[in-house]
Parts: sequence; C-alpha cells; structure tokens
Amino acid sequence: QAAPPQAAARGMPPQAVPPGVPLLTEEKMFRLPGAVVAWWAWVIFAVACLADVAVTGRNHTAVEIAAALVLVTGLLYACALRPRVIADSSGITVMNPLRDHKIPWGSVSAVDLKESVQVHCVKEPGAKRGKIVHSWALYAQRRNRLRAELISQGDRRRVPRTSLGASERATEAEKISRQPAAQIMASQLDELARDARARGAAAGPRVVSWAWPAAAAILAPAILLVLVITVFR
Repeated sequence: QAAPPQAAARGMPPQAVPPGVPLLTEEKMFRLPGAVVAWWAWVIFAVACLADVAVTGRNHTAVEIAAALVLVTGLLYACALRPRVIADSSGITVMNPLRDHKIPWGSVSAVDLKESVQVHCVKEPGAKRGKIVHSWALYAQRRNRLRAELISQGDRRRVPRTSLGASERATEAEKISRQPAAQIMASQLDELARDARARGAAAGPRVVSWAWPAAAAILAPAILLVLVITVFR
C-alpha cells in the first residue's frame, strides 16, 4: 500500500508498491478551509437577509435584493465551495469554478506552487509544450510564499549537509509546518505523481469538461436579476 502523502511531505521514503496495485484506494480531496468557511458564513447571512425580505419586503426593491442575494450565492458556490483538487487511483482532477481538468497520473510531469498550485502535464502529440493546469482552489499569498522560501534558504544555510538522524528530521518537520498549506498539498500531489510514474502509470489525454451546474447557478440568477430590474417593474 502506498505511503500516505503526509509521510511523503515529511521526507520519509515511500513504501514499495507492486505495479498492479492502485496508487490510491480512495479519493483524496485537497482544498483550503478558508473558502469553505467563507461559503457557510455567506449562506447564513443570505438566509437571514432573505428571511427578513420575505417578512418585511412588500415592494419591487425587495425582489431586486432577493435576486441579487441569490446571484451572489451562485457566484460564491462556483468560486468558493466548488473548486477543489481530487486525487484518486486514475489521476488528478482539478475542479475550477466553471471547468474540470482530468489528468491521468502518467500524464502528470510535476505539481508545484506559484501563485496557485500548478499541475504540469506532459506534452501531447502535436502540442508545442506541455499544458499547465492552474488550480483555483489551492493558492498562496505572495507574502506566505516568500516567507516559506526564506525559511527554506535559511535552513539550508544553518543545517550541515552531513547532519543525520533525529535532529535533521525535526528540522525538516519544523520547516514543513511553517510552509503555506497550499505548498504542503502541492508537495503531496507531486509525491503521488512521482510514485505513479515510478510504477509505470499509463499516460493519457487530458479531459476537459464544463461544470454546467456551476454555470447554471450563476446564469439563472443573473438572468432573473436582469429581468427584475428591466422588465418586471
């Protein structure tokens, strides 16, 4: 069975996995908790506002407010709650607000973090270069990324290359704990991809699909709001 990503992120060597055994027996979801907190905070606020409008609102302005609240809820669903990265036995699925990208493990050349987590795909036939898929869900503020880079550089200067044992593992664990959450998740995904390639995971085309429910959650309230403002007055 494959070593857990947490062990990989700490620098522990993964256990050997026979070629026929799936990389993951169950899917793993990666997303930042702040987006989920923001979604539920908005839901509570929107429900309270809609309840107040339903009780006290008796004019056209109340209908406009209700339609606007539904539109913002649809936007937050698509942009905050829905985005995530899913890893399973077949590959990585990057779910962005309106589009999904399914990449087989054998087609993932690397996973790293810039402004957001990036999944690097191998070059497909006829393409000039490999595609880079950016994750909407996993991102890091510039200040946090610079701090993590400075910490990493400082640790390399302070720790001798010959140091071994518990002290080195403790230093590595401390460095990992001070990294942005998105950086840790990117390292876990990259380790999973390297394990899969080492076991001969087959490459395949990247599959892109539209997220129609998310699009409907935005378009339907937007059309309703336009109609309420311009037609049903």
